[in-house]
Amino acid sequence: MSLTRRRVLAALAAAGGAGALAGQGTGALLRDSEGTGGELTAGLVDLTVAYWQGDPTAVDLDDPDGVADGPRLALPIAVPADGTEGRTLLRFSLPESARGVNNPASLWLRADCPAQTTLAELLGVRLRYSDADGTAGPRIDEGSLREVAEGLRTGRRLDGDGDPPNGFDCLTDDLFVLVEYDLQGYVGSETVEFALDVAAVQCRNSDPDRNPFAPSSPDPCPPAWRCDCCWPVGKVEVDEPLEAGRTYAFDEGLVGYALDVTAVDGDSGVAFELVSTDGGPVLPLCAVAVKGGPNDAQYERPDDTYGFDTGVLDGAVDGVISAPENPNSGGRYAISYVLVSVCAPTLEGGDCPEPLAKPAASVDGPPSTPGSGDGPGPNPGPKHAGGGADTSGGGAAPPAESGETGGGE
Repeated sequence: MSLTRRRVLAALAAAGGAGALAGQGTGALLRDSEGTGGELTAGLVDLTVAYWQGDPTAVDLDDPDGVADGPRLALPIAVPADGTEGRTLLRFSLPESARGVNNPASLWLRADCPAQTTLAELLGVRLRYSDADGTAGPRIDEGSLREVAEGLRTGRRLDGDGDPPNGFDCLTDDLFVLVEYDLQGYVGSETVEFALDVAAVQCRNSDPDRNPFAPSSPDPCPPAWRCDCCWPVGKVEVDEPLEAGRTYAFDEGLVGYALDVTAVDGDSGVAFELVSTDGGPVLPLCAVAVKGGPNDAQYERPDDTYGFDTGVLDGAVDGVISAPENPNSGGRYAISYVLVSVCAPTLEGGDCPEPLAKPAASVDGPPSTPGSGDGPGPNPGPKHAGGGADTSGGGAAPPAESGETGGGE
């Protein structure tokens, strides 16, 4: 039976544990973390933020799940038990005081970068203006959690009436924002934090477009991938020379990943990008083994380097990786297969996901590519913690017997 990439990754996430993001009623609390250091301007007014989790059409607006008073918003995210998607409805309001309703105010958000975790890259987040029943309106921002946080790093003004195409208005009544999120293709047991600063500045006698968080020029959020494990996920068998411009699905491993070939060097070298064929997320390359003759030539990512094409691998020449040298001819063997490993965090308990594709049993001897490191086979070296370990106790899904036919368009 073949396994789709989405199905097996979801199974691994459920079996290995998705930290505080998997399970009904649980959630990674978005709470205080390192700030960006920007100063707030004068003229701030009181602001109350309430939130409701789950189906926004079924909430009681008089009974929020939580209320945040003050400039720091700790927003909880709870992914439903099926581990797919969830929603949180936010309400920004100016509370009444003894003197009546607060002055109209311009509303601003600022975010800190989340911790560097694979979860921060694979947790999709969408912020949209909304009405009180959760009907989504214009988009504020969307992307991975890291991308959304980066977009809010220096402060972003929200439209007070949720209709930005008509210009940014000051907040005078309740403003609703819908936070939609989905967890796709996650493997591991990480948790994540996402801290938001909220500021409301009175519009009277001040410039409502003036950023209250200025001056603030924080560094962009760095890539958040983790590469604790070099996880073999698929193999393309090569019966005919690979061709540039074609996409080859895995013959063995996960359905949903494919190699988009960008260049070839005869029948012995290839450059490609790892792509998704079903719209799901793609994990960055960790290592690629290119078999020709009796050996594999192995190419690995440098430390702290993440990418999805072979150009990021040590030993690649203009992005091309090649089969081992043929000592009899002085050239290189023709490629017989390409085995791909991707970066993944450890599962709960510290094990790595079980390999879903393996090198041929006939592979003989050490890697033939000078300077290559630990390979993506069943027992990589200590650089990749626990790679290929027996994860039967961790509940990892079994390897696929087959995938889609390789060499297809």
